[in-house]
Amino acid sequence: MKGRVFIFFLLAYLSSCATTGEKKPALSPYEAKDSMKVWYAIGKDYLIKAEDGRASYEDALRNFRKSLYYSQYLGNEKDTILNLLLVDFAYAFLKNNQLDSSEYYYTKLTEIDPKDPRGWQGLGFLYGIVRRDYEKAENFYKRALEVSPDNPDVLFGLAKVYELRGKHDMAKKIYEDAIKRDSLNPALNRSYGLFLMEIGDYKGALYYLERAYRLLEKKDDKKLLENLVDAYRKAWEKDKSVNLRNSLRYANELVSLDTSNYTYYLKRASIYENLRMLKEALSDYKKAYSLNPDAKALLLKQAFIYNDLGNRAEAENLAREVAGSKELDSNIRASAWSLIGDIRQNRGLELYKNKKYEDAVSTFDSALAAYEQAQLLGEGNIREYANRQIERVKAFRQKAWRKWKNID
Repeated sequence: MKGRVFIFFLLAYLSSCATTGEKKPALSPYEAKDSMKVWYAIGKDYLIKAEDGRASYEDALRNFRKSLYYSQYLGNEKDTILNLLLVDFAYAFLKNNQLDSSEYYYTKLTEIDPKDPRGWQGLGFLYGIVRRDYEKAENFYKRALEVSPDNPDVLFGLAKVYELRGKHDMAKKIYEDAIKRDSLNPALNRSYGLFLMEIGDYKGALYYLERAYRLLEKKDDKKLLENLVDAYRKAWEKDKSVNLRNSLRYANELVSLDTSNYTYYLKRASIYENLRMLKEALSDYKKAYSLNPDAKALLLKQAFIYNDLGNRAEAENLAREVAGSKELDSNIRASAWSLIGDIRQNRGLELYKNKKYEDAVSTFDSALAAYEQAQLLGEGNIREYANRQIERVKAFRQKAWRKWKNID
């Protein structure tokens, strides 16, 4: 469809932007372009601000409408401003959850300029990511590739659709093609890294996620930092040759960017714990709990570390607090009872070695009581662990009792 036909098609809508009965000014195409550019620039500024909450998308749409009003005076004049306006108009509608209007303007861009890939690409995103109609989305992205075969943004969109459809081999090929064409694109590298994480290639994911981070001008992308910390943890769990210590730089950066986010301390604490940097892990777990006192399960994390550090008294106190918190999940409480059982079992063994057999028997009995609570509350591995420990402690108790009674 020619630009003139499209503009004629819009006249009814555009005229509503003017005051009823107002006589339309006689503008030349050059004057119209200037007016379009002014209102478009204002709308674009609002659109950018709306992305981080400093304005609303309605603010952007209002000014885009004013810009579009002047397009009726362009006549046969061609100008890229109309294409830019339609792309951003459609996007603002999309972000404002006005999907039909978004589709309308993306479609109009494909009609007035079918060689502009952004119309097809916008429709691909709308149908692939928002409406989850992957077949239509794939077709739209392929139309975009017909007019822009080397466009990395289009390749990225198509790869995402293949990924969402579960066509991982095709998605992998498209991602790799896209990165070859634009290896310095941080969004592409990040998306491919996350895709590799999804299919279990954590080492490969680290390579692209770290490259994405290096390519960022500002290093304050908290979500990417979280992705990096998680990727390191999963890669290390799968392959202990991965240098988990490298992840600390990203965890430290996360904490420095937002010292009030308790989950960032948890991520770093987990790294410290896996590296056996127990004092550092304990400090972070304490900080996380101070920021979120409702997360009582964090007391159990502290209890386990206190136990590993040899402070069994503090470990048992914290574990008892968790075990008695009925609002917590029963499996968490069962874990606390198991820890209490372990602490008491070890104490009983020390008493046995020191030939304090009567005290050992009493301590083993208290360990059995703790394990029985874990057995009662727990499921799966926790219950199985409690069952094994019960049998073990019973055997130790029997030996201590026989020594106490001078039978052996």
